[in-house]
Amino acid sequence: MNQKKYDSIQHDLDKSQSLRDLHWAITSASLISDSSQDPGRWEPPDLSLINEQELMDFLVPYSRFRVGQYFEGLILYWLERIRRLKIVAQNQQLFVENQTVGEIDFLFEDETGELTHWETAVKYYLHYPAENTTGSHFIGPNAKDNFEKKCRRLLEYQLPLSETHFPEVVRRVAFVKGIIFFNPHLPASTPLPERMSPAHLKGVWLYFSELDWLKTQYSDTVYQIREKPDWLSPAVRDSCIEKLLTFSELKRALDVHFQEGDRPLMISILKVVETDCREIKRLFVVAENWPEQS
Repeated sequence: MNQKKYDSIQHDLDKSQSLRDLHWAITSASLISDSSQDPGRWEPPDLSLINEQELMDFLVPYSRFRVGQYFEGLILYWLERIRRLKIVAQNQQLFVENQTVGEIDFLFEDETGELTHWETAVKYYLHYPAENTTGSHFIGPNAKDNFEKKCRRLLEYQLPLSETHFPEVVRRVAFVKGIIFFNPHLPASTPLPERMSPAHLKGVWLYFSELDWLKTQYSDTVYQIREKPDWLSPAVRDSCIEKLLTFSELKRALDVHFQEGDRPLMISILKVVETDCREIKRLFVVAENWPEQS
């Protein structure tokens, strides 16, 4: 990509949260490496051709609290409005003898006319190398979730549903994006799970008691607490004022938060360059009892 084209894309991304999220949903690295998944990557859409207001209006029903629902809205817009594909079914419940047995995320005809079944997800897992009650070393912020459990659900249950209910499906794909977080104070030698892509996006996680580590690693940085569903694309701010915290302000906010509960928080670390702020790392901060939360 030439520099002029790159600068144009970057300008479009900087000015629009919804465009950044759409671009990230399409182009970010897959979390899953599996034979059932699409082996290729897609060219990002020409952002200059996207009506930003139309995109924002389209996403309104999906832009509430749930990250996965918002991600699905972005994927639907991409398939339906950009790739102009025929959507055969979306979030369609499946029944056997009047009992719900599952739901299909997306059923569509691709550019070649082949009927394709996609199950979509956006997931975040923290690497925890010690033995623990979850049975996994890649655990969700909510410790009831883990990478292996999600893969089994997607690849061994959800995708095979179309084999029975839509046998004409040609391709079945687990379209999964997200980030794996590593703690700098814990060994990172645990082998990756078989189905995890080695090209996955990486972040950092810390216990609240380890927060001062940030001061030893980063300078000229500010912080943004990311609230759902704003967990997707890297944070960008033209002004370093609104919603951005100094380290001291972040520490005070987290101290209050963890006195009241143990919900992990996602945070963007942004580098300050003159009047521009741009995310350089994604962070999760967890309570001292994670992952053995009550």
